[in-house]
Amino acid sequence: MRPMSRMMVFCVLIALGGFGSLSARAETVLLARGDDTFGQGWLFLDASGACRIATPRHVVERTDGTLSSPDLLDSFGRLHPTRSPVAAVDEDLDLAFLTVGGAIAKEGCSRDRVRSAPLQPIIDSIKQATLEITTPTERQSLSVAFRALSRDADGGRIIALSSLDPSASFQKGMSGGTVMSKGRPIAMLYEVEPDEGLGIALRYDIIAAELQKIGAPVPESRSLAEATRPYDSLVLVKGRISQKDTSIGSFLSGDSALHLAPVDGRVSLVLDLDQVSAIQGVRINIQSLSGQGAMIIEADNDGQGFVPGARCELAAETVCMMATRRASRLRLSFTGSGDAGYSVETLHLVKG
Repeated sequence: MRPMSRMMVFCVLIALGGFGSLSARAETVLLARGDDTFGQGWLFLDASGACRIATPRHVVERTDGTLSSPDLLDSFGRLHPTRSPVAAVDEDLDLAFLTVGGAIAKEGCSRDRVRSAPLQPIIDSIKQATLEITTPTERQSLSVAFRALSRDADGGRIIALSSLDPSASFQKGMSGGTVMSKGRPIAMLYEVEPDEGLGIALRYDIIAAELQKIGAPVPESRSLAEATRPYDSLVLVKGRISQKDTSIGSFLSGDSALHLAPVDGRVSLVLDLDQVSAIQGVRINIQSLSGQGAMIIEADNDGQGFVPGARCELAAETVCMMATRRASRLRLSFTGSGDAGYSVETLHLVKG
């Protein structure tokens, strides 16, 4: 049976700024569920070459049992879409997988893979390891000791852990962190007992076996609007998702509006175009929760830097036009009163 005392993995967002690209390695990442709630997962490349995340199922599970597609929060504070959440075939496992889209997948998220080679010889030879966790502000490594190993006909599935440092015990929010030994993922934390100082982790050879059962991601059917949309990567570089269990991924798939709240009075989105195109403007259906605000369009052509394009006052439906610019990326910024919020229903580009 699935554990009844599992701890949900929520923590408060501390906004980050800045730009840069992700390092090409597997790592523990934050999954933003909207409304300042987060989970953790392990970012890796699967055998088919797809960028994926392994995470406890409860991290992406809604109250009705369906799975959501949270956004990936990178180390520079930017949100990237995920899609196609799928639970492990074995329903007894608190495990799910996500496919990562957008700029991270295009850049090559990792060179590492989740390997299916048996871990028992490694586990038998080590007594302690490190737990890699992440917060909105930093990556952390905690030294942990193995306290107990499950034994069954399959060689055991779980490991009981405790922190070697009493001042750094397991806490709510660490579920989804990865236990590492000599650069290899050993197990993924999915349950913590803070009062007892124990954590329960699922072995990665079990995770790899479940990944093989699921196989490569199945391409999702796309609506006509999605198929003809000139962008497939939307990254939130300033601001936050303001409604729980909504995300950039769900907006791109047409499942929900994009609910945004400003940080330091601004929301900024970067759209990566499929190819360099002549852009004349943006057509957007948006509700500003304060009833006021403006949108600023900036264009970048192949990494030469963003240059101003146009500034338009927001209305329920806004068509913001500018002099035609050849662009590979657009940056859209929304400004208004300090507590303004925005709900984007649709977002289309006007091509020249």
